[in-house]
Amino acid sequence: MRYLKVFIIGFLALVALVFVIENLDALNAPVQFKLKLYVANLETASLPLWVLTILSFALGAVLVLIYLIYDHIKQRQIIRQLRQNVEIMTMELKRAGVAVETVPPVTAAPQEHHEE
Repeated sequence: MRYLKVFIIGFLALVALVFVIENLDALNAPVQFKLKLYVANLETASLPLWVLTILSFALGAVLVLIYLIYDHIKQRQIIRQLRQNVEIMTMELKRAGVAVETVPPVTAAPQEHHEE
């Protein structure tokens, strides 16, 4: 699986490099954004298009990272709640006189063993 990830990332980097080389003239063209309001007129500095492309990519990466962190925190909360529910049910079964097999708690996900 690790080799597949490296292959995909390498392939995407190669495609991006070919894109930049093939469109070098267009990516060097200056771009300027303007915002005209009733109160003020705002303009950005003139920037090459490749700078805006890199900034857009970086913004997308940051937004994905924020989402993944949020999702990780949410999953940890759900796991904690489910563990509490298991403990409560185990206590109720013990009070009812049912033999309960105790299972050691799982502290972390099992690690995949990769032979290289």
